[in-house]
Amino acid sequence: MTPSPITVWGIGTIRTLRVYWTLHELAITYTTRPVRTRTPDMDGAEFLTVSPGSKIPALQHGALTITESGAIIQYLFETFDPIARAPAQNATVNRWSYFALMELDATALYVIRRHRDLATVYGAAPVAVDAAKAYFKRQITVVNKVLADDRDFLAGDALSAADIHLVTCCDWAVHCALELPSAVAAYHARHRQRAAYTAAFTVNYSR
Repeated sequence: MTPSPITVWGIGTIRTLRVYWTLHELAITYTTRPVRTRTPDMDGAEFLTVSPGSKIPALQHGALTITESGAIIQYLFETFDPIARAPAQNATVNRWSYFALMELDATALYVIRRHRDLATVYGAAPVAVDAAKAYFKRQITVVNKVLADDRDFLAGDALSAADIHLVTCCDWAVHCALELPSAVAAYHARHRQRAAYTAAFTVNYSR
């Protein structure tokens, strides 16, 4: 049982989906505040007390407030996951989590979003977009080699933060019309069928 109420601020993005999916996987009760990016809601005084940088997702758990999807998910798994992982396995979870967040999300996918989808805000940069696509292709190949044995999870025998990050990056890649190599595509399809994923998807995108 959650000892203090949990509130999630934000809906409608891949990064907010990560938080909802984690909550559903861990069977945690929560309340949603449906703040959407680039709307007047992001300038609300109450929201800015939770997320001073005006970014979603943000999470409140009792008196604790956390921003950054990676930090939120790590906190939820560390606090509520019943599986006790050995240090070496935690290191593997962290390795792939940081890989997905930095090499796929920040260095490739968000560059595409900023300079193609949001070109009117950040400026068009077709050379940077093409370079980001090529970089994504190189880095996703690294993961494909790991998943070539048809394993269900990146670290151990159960879903972890690493899977949450990788699958949502794959969601984003598909949205960007980037091709996933075969092993990654199969892994991605399997996880999208999880009950917790579909429940989180509905919460995140149906409002």
